[in-house]
Amino acid sequence: MFRRLENEILASVCGSAVLSTLVFVLSALKLAEAPAFLGLGVGLLITVALRPSVWPQARAGASAYPTWRWLFLALFLLYGAIYLSNSLAPEFSPDGSTYHLGLVARYFRQHGFERLTTNMYGNLSQGLEMLFLFAFAFGRHSAAATVHCLFLLALPLLMISWARRVGRPIAGICAALLVFLSPLAGIDGVSAYNDVALATVAFSAFYLLEIWREDHDDHLLIPIGLLAGFCFAIKYTGVVAFLYALVILRKRAMKMLAAAAGIALPWLVKNEFWLGNPLSPFFNRLFPNPYVHVSFEDSYRHYLANYGLPSLKPLFWIVTVTGQLGGQIGPVFLLAPIALLSLRSKAGRHCLLAALFFLLPYPQNIGARFLIPVLPFVALGIAFALEFSQTALVSVACAAAILAWPRVINHYRAPAGGWQITTVPWQAALHLIPPETWLAGRHSEYRLARTINQTVPPTKRLWSTLALAEAYIRPDVLVYYYSAESEEIQDILLTPVHEEMQPLWNFRFTFAPRKTSRLRVIQTATSPDDIWSVGEARFYSGATEVNPPIATADPFPWEIGLALDRNPVTRWRSWESIHPGMHLDFDFNVPVQLDRVELFCSPDQWKVEMRLDGIEARRERIEGHPVTDLRRLATRTIKTRGIDYLMIGQDYQAWSDIQADPARWGLRLAAQAEAGNLYEIL
Repeated sequence: MFRRLENEILASVCGSAVLSTLVFVLSALKLAEAPAFLGLGVGLLITVALRPSVWPQARAGASAYPTWRWLFLALFLLYGAIYLSNSLAPEFSPDGSTYHLGLVARYFRQHGFERLTTNMYGNLSQGLEMLFLFAFAFGRHSAAATVHCLFLLALPLLMISWARRVGRPIAGICAALLVFLSPLAGIDGVSAYNDVALATVAFSAFYLLEIWREDHDDHLLIPIGLLAGFCFAIKYTGVVAFLYALVILRKRAMKMLAAAAGIALPWLVKNEFWLGNPLSPFFNRLFPNPYVHVSFEDSYRHYLANYGLPSLKPLFWIVTVTGQLGGQIGPVFLLAPIALLSLRSKAGRHCLLAALFFLLPYPQNIGARFLIPVLPFVALGIAFALEFSQTALVSVACAAAILAWPRVINHYRAPAGGWQITTVPWQAALHLIPPETWLAGRHSEYRLARTINQTVPPTKRLWSTLALAEAYIRPDVLVYYYSAESEEIQDILLTPVHEEMQPLWNFRFTFAPRKTSRLRVIQTATSPDDIWSVGEARFYSGATEVNPPIATADPFPWEIGLALDRNPVTRWRSWESIHPGMHLDFDFNVPVQLDRVELFCSPDQWKVEMRLDGIEARRERIEGHPVTDLRRLATRTIKTRGIDYLMIGQDYQAWSDIQADPARWGLRLAAQAEAGNLYEIL
C-alpha cells in the first residue's frame, strides 16, 4: 500500500509518460495546438478528480526526526526558490535554445510532426519534448523549462519516500540533498534539457521494482513498463531502465514489455517510416540511409567518448569538481567510492546494482550530465555508508549546500568549467522585465536570432556554420553538421578554398576496345582516415564520350549522380572509411564499345586504390592543375539546393576569404553579428 505522498509523486511521473504519448499522437495527427491540449488537459484532470482517494495511516518516518526535517525543508525551499526562478526566466540554455526547444517551436508552428531530414536531433526520442510542447502552447519557452524543474523538485521527495519505506529516512534525506544540491543537476533541471527528468523517471521505475520485489504484486507491472518505456522515450540511453526491469522481473515481464512498448515504440516507428532507420541518428551501417553519414556517426561517437581529452585519468576530478565537460556534479561526489560500503545491506546492494546499470551507457558519452541518472543511486550508497554517524551525514549535506552556492562554485571550478546557475533572475521570472529585453541584454545568440528573423524571410532556408538559437528563429535552419544534406553543402562551400577537395587527379584506365552494358569500379584499399570520392566519371570509345543513363554505388548510392553532373564543386563520396569491396556501377542499358575510363578525383584520399572489375586495364594517375575560380559556382550550386542565406561564423575555415570579397562568391552581406556575418546568395 502506498502512502499519499509517494502515491501522488509516482502517479504523476507515470501520468507524464501517458501524457507524453498522447501529445505524440496529437502531433502525428497534426493536432498539436493549444485548444487540443486544453481539451486533453481538462479531460485528464476530470479523470484524476473522479478517482477514489483512500490512504493508509502514515508511518513514522522523517517527521520523527525534526532536526533533519527542518534541515531538508530549509535547503529545499531556499534552493527550490532559486531553481524555480531560473526556470521561469526566459529560457536560453545551450542545447535548450538550439534543438530541444527549437524542435518544440517547430512542431508548434506546424501543429505537429513533419518529415524532418535536416536535423539529427529531431530523430532522437523526444518524450520529454512532448511535455515541453504541451506547456509551450500556453507559456512558451520558460513554461517548458519549468516542466523540467518539476522533475527536479520531485526527485528528492521520491528518494526520501523510498528510504523511509526501507526504514532509513535520515540517510534518504541526506542522499536527496546531495542530488538536489548538485550544481549540474540544478542547472540542467531548470533548463529545457532532459537529464534530470530521466533520473526522476528511472528512480521511479526502480522504486516500483523494489516494491514488486517485496510484494510480487503484478498490478505494478504496467506502471513499471510505462516508466521503463518512458526512460527510452526521454533519451536513448534510458533503454537501460528497460534492461534493468527485465533482469529483475525475468519471466514475469510480459505485461511490463507490453506497457513499455506502448510508450517507446512510437519513436522507433516514426524514424523507420520517415528515415528508414528506427534508431537514427545512430546505427547507420545497420540501417543505411541518405540522411546521416556513417563517417559523421563514427567521428561523433569518437568525440563523445573522449571530448578531445588527452587522457581520461582526470575524468573523475573533472566531472565532480572542475567541470570542463559541461559542469560539475559536485565535489561531495568525490565520496562515491565509499558507496561500496553500502553493499553490506540489501538496500545498498540494490542501489548499487541500479547504479551499475545506469552507468552502462556512460562510456559512449562522457559529458558530466550523462551521469545525472546515476546520482540518486550513488548518493543513497554514500548516505548508507555514512549512516553510522549522524554528524557525518549532516556534515556532507551542509557541505553540499555550501558548495552548490554559485559564488562558491566559482572558487573551485576551472576557468572553462562550468555551465551553472549564476543568479536569481526574479525580475525576469515575474516578467517585470520584458523577456526580449532580458534576453537581448545577456545573450549574443538571442541577438543573432533576432537579426536573422529581421533579415531572412520565414519561407527561406538558412545554412549555418554555427549552432543557432532555433527556439527563437522562424526560418528553416540547416546547421553544418546536423544532417547529411548539411555536410554535403559544407563540402561544396569549402571546395573552392581547398585544392585537395578539387578533382585534380585523373585516374585513367585504358584497355582493348570491348563491348559492355555494365561497368563496375572497385575500391580495394583500407584506410580509417580516407573517404572515397569521385568528382567526375567519364567513359570513352576513342574520342567519343559515352554517358551511362543509370549509376549506383555501394556504399551511399543516393548521391552517385554527383559523379556524372559535370560540376567540379560536387562529388560523390562514400561517407565512410575506405575498405575493400566498395564499388560504383554504371549501366548503359545496351552494350556499348569502350576503351577508356577516366575518374576525376580529389587528392584528399591518399590511400585509395581502384580497378575495373573483370577488365585488364592500364591505370595511370595524371596530376591536374587547380580549377579556375569556383566560388560563384559553389554558392550557385548551394542555391539550387534551396539555400538562400549563409550564416558564416568568424572561426569558420572560409571566413576570411568570404569576408574579404563576398561579391566574388556571389554573396551579399545581409547583416553583421558578433559571431559572424549573414549573407544572401544572389
